[in-house]
Amino acid sequence: MIHPRLLSVAVAASLAGNLLAQIPNDDCASAIVVANGVNGPYTNIGATTSSPWPCAAGGNDVWFLYVAGAAGTLQVDTCGLASYDSCVEILDGAAGCGGLVSLGCNDDACASTQSSLSVPLPGAGTYYIRVGGWNSNTGTFSLNVNGPGGGGGGTVIATNTSIGQGCIRQFASFYELFTAGSIDLANSSMSMLYNGTGYITLPGITTFVPPSATATALTLGDDAQTTVTLTSPLPYVGGATTTLSVCSNGYVSVDATGNGTAYFPNVANFLAATYTGWWMWHDFNPSVAGSGQVKFEEVGSIAYVTWDGVYSYGTTNPETFQLQFDTASGNVHFVWGTLSGSGIGYLVGYSPGGASTDPGNRDISATLPTTFTVDPVDVLPLGISATSRPVVGTNWNLTVNNIPPTGILGVDVFGLSDPGINDLFFLGAPGCGLRASLDYTGGWLVSPTAGHTFVLPIPNNPTLLNVHVYTTSAVFQVPTVNAFGAITANGIDGMIGNL
Repeated sequence: MIHPRLLSVAVAASLAGNLLAQIPNDDCASAIVVANGVNGPYTNIGATTSSPWPCAAGGNDVWFLYVAGAAGTLQVDTCGLASYDSCVEILDGAAGCGGLVSLGCNDDACASTQSSLSVPLPGAGTYYIRVGGWNSNTGTFSLNVNGPGGGGGGTVIATNTSIGQGCIRQFASFYELFTAGSIDLANSSMSMLYNGTGYITLPGITTFVPPSATATALTLGDDAQTTVTLTSPLPYVGGATTTLSVCSNGYVSVDATGNGTAYFPNVANFLAATYTGWWMWHDFNPSVAGSGQVKFEEVGSIAYVTWDGVYSYGTTNPETFQLQFDTASGNVHFVWGTLSGSGIGYLVGYSPGGASTDPGNRDISATLPTTFTVDPVDVLPLGISATSRPVVGTNWNLTVNNIPPTGILGVDVFGLSDPGINDLFFLGAPGCGLRASLDYTGGWLVSPTAGHTFVLPIPNNPTLLNVHVYTTSAVFQVPTVNAFGAITANGIDGMIGNL
């Protein structure tokens, strides 16, 4: 039975597709409302790049919504408020997220690598602020905003908030991006145990092995790479190799061609690496006078690649860590010694060759008291995202994405409350949640070639202002993925407004 209040918001369905937002305000339709003053803190870690940036090499952006009460000047900055190299753009949202017009964009304006932007606004209305990172840098930030006021009496800004997460999800890569001075892995270790399809990662089961007198000092300059040959092939996910490419900047790849010699740790490039690699990415310089060297040797089935007191670029700070490759088992071990934390930061992790889905920034030291799985392939969870905001007198447009090809029947759910269930293990669907009450449900047949969109018309009724409507979806599969036979999406909490 449909809830009486929900009768006023009838449902229609059609077909299309989209991508799952990695974080709540990853796209325009889910922008977070900001007001004059300092807003935050926020993060762009795990965000995607929504479209090309008109200034700099922006990426990994998140979105904010500002409501102006009149024409005037809108000033936005991250000066002294960002932990990374930020970019900022302001866009006119009069035509909605599908018709944004850029009013201005800035990369570096203050605090060396942070952003400040001031633009004239043509009048009252909604404006969007996009914050990203130069070269897809990520981190935390707050946003300082100063403009011609927002809204006015009776103005209610419609919002979308993603709640919970979909299932099933698995990731074929992992990483942690450290800003300068923040790395916390010194004198620790991590082991990746190869199981034939992926890896089980756990606290290190090996220790540092000092290079022997017969170890080969690799001839590596600044931002350079070389190839080493293994006596026996190293098995890894998707293949085996007898050659490893060693880059002076801390990463080892399975092909002689390697993954380049870039010195600046960058999540987007890491996830798009051509070849499978293990990364302790940092700007090292083994060629400078006084620096230690990168060394290679094999002892039994273990190949050791050691940065033995190699200087961080532009410093005389020696750094020591070791990658151990077991050709008998395919296991790979990271063993860290002295790490100065100086320079431009570090990226530590593993990525298979080719494009990878961003799994988000993992706190390795916090995770490693237990274990985590690195899967053979990326599988995105069933997701639901809003492509418009629930404004009275308009349609609230929603999209189900990452629908499995084995799906048979889909169900859309609308409710006026959030059950807050994040694990339906008691129904035989572990890891799947329910984030909308079952006030209304509607079924649809899964198309193998199309996504699914559905629409909730919002009547032009002021009594609906500030009402929260929750929605989610489920897909039943053959063969069944769990005892329940279905997977569920995250939920969307839509608050109805008049702007």
